[in-house]
Amino acid sequence: MTAPWVLHEDEDVLVVFKPAGVNTHRADVDAQDGVFEMVAARAAGDPPALLHRLDKETSGALLLGRSPRANRALTEQFAGRGVDKRYLLLVARSDARPARLVCDDRIAKPRRQGPEQEAETEFERLERGPVWELFEARPRTGRTHQVRVHAARLGMPIAGDSTYGGPPAARLFLHAHRLTFDHPAGTGPLTVEAPRPESFARVVAGAPAHGPVTSARCALEARAPLVDPAETDAFLWIDRHHDGFPDLRVERLGPAALVLRYDDVPGPLPRTTLDALEEVAAPAALWEQRRPRGGGGGPATLLRGRGEARFTVRELGLTYQLDLAASPTSTGLFLDQRETRRRLLGLDLRGKTVLNAFAHTGALSVAAARAGAVTTSLDLSRRYLDWARENLALNALDPAAHDFIYGDALDWLRRLERKGRRFDLVLVDPPSFSTSTKRVARGRRSWSVERDLPALVALGARLVNPGGTLFVSTNLRRLPASAFLARIEAGLTEAGRSGEVTTTSLPLDHRTGAQDPPYLKAAWVGL
Repeated sequence: MTAPWVLHEDEDVLVVFKPAGVNTHRADVDAQDGVFEMVAARAAGDPPALLHRLDKETSGALLLGRSPRANRALTEQFAGRGVDKRYLLLVARSDARPARLVCDDRIAKPRRQGPEQEAETEFERLERGPVWELFEARPRTGRTHQVRVHAARLGMPIAGDSTYGGPPAARLFLHAHRLTFDHPAGTGPLTVEAPRPESFARVVAGAPAHGPVTSARCALEARAPLVDPAETDAFLWIDRHHDGFPDLRVERLGPAALVLRYDDVPGPLPRTTLDALEEVAAPAALWEQRRPRGGGGGPATLLRGRGEARFTVRELGLTYQLDLAASPTSTGLFLDQRETRRRLLGLDLRGKTVLNAFAHTGALSVAAARAGAVTTSLDLSRRYLDWARENLALNALDPAAHDFIYGDALDWLRRLERKGRRFDLVLVDPPSFSTSTKRVARGRRSWSVERDLPALVALGARLVNPGGTLFVSTNLRRLPASAFLARIEAGLTEAGRSGEVTTTSLPLDHRTGAQDPPYLKAAWVGL
């Protein structure tokens, strides 16, 4: 498995980099996928076993087992305290603090009843800066939040740890930087390191622990290992308050950076924000696009640098045409559907037929065509269908070998059913709302994904060959994942079909939280 987030791999062991701000694993159907789900989706053969966990806001090395003997041996080593774990942490400087400290306070599990458990952590100062100190922590036991709790009880709460009284910072400055364990194959000790993030060194040297520059740098450090720069140069760099920039998203798009503003505040962006983006990532062009919650935005405008509004980006080895001036709501490539395109690329679609309803600029069609399918792209915009043809051609895929249908998707799904057309894979990613001069759903002239998704699922399912697949997704934020799945089941029942449903959520460069669940819900239904 070749990827920037792989720190070590052999037939028994896989050690991966977990970014800050990402869960180790998915907690439930309403939560975002975690690092474990990402790894399992890309692993060949049986999925690996998760052998230990890191807090969501902690970055660093995460250990997984790839064989039964590894799972047994490493589980025993963790239980017997045979795995040597080292963490790096930043704390406020104190000239009275000794260079070495030990805390053996007992720890209770957070938010749970029960007795406190024994715990011990050794701390050693590695560097001292004008404001901050860098310590290494070596937990002898493995209690929840152990390093964070013990650091706070020693009077040195970790920077950014609001739960345990840490000073404000752009992130929780806690990094699992080294694991040492006996290799399950009996070859002796193995040490794997996750390199120290650059932000740690800069803050120790005197950079502010929070503020636009450090926040932008920490956000980039948390995304860069998730994408292979040789095949992908388009990803979400900054995601609102999760990265210290309320109401802002920043997409890194090849040579450019696009700042998406979701506020209604008049006037330009603060100069400090623009300076920070340029200092951290040095984009050739810096663009801004307003997307206020109530609508009414416009095309992107160039703020700094040089660049045309039309340019290409790479994703998963494919090339896509973008146009920042074409739409107030889209660049031409929805970054949140990257994992859908990845899954399509991983399928063997040779000799298969794929219908991409609501095709937009055909990005899903391109991925399916590259996997060998003959695609039919259906959209209500001739301009987008021409764009889809261009995207196919950019990837040496002959548009003439694929079909394009101009028209209302719901109307055409019914027409295709009447014509007896069937497909091996049907993709439906509808808008949340729309209106039409025709009756689009249940005799109405308006479309609402909350109300009408079951009818759409039924239409799509009727077009899928036996043994084929239906893909359904929505980006309606207020629709919970459980309600989304209930609508899919209702649509399948209406169509007289049944199948196995597997779900995915936002890719890991997007951020979510307890009060901010994943807005994208996606389901693959094997019928």
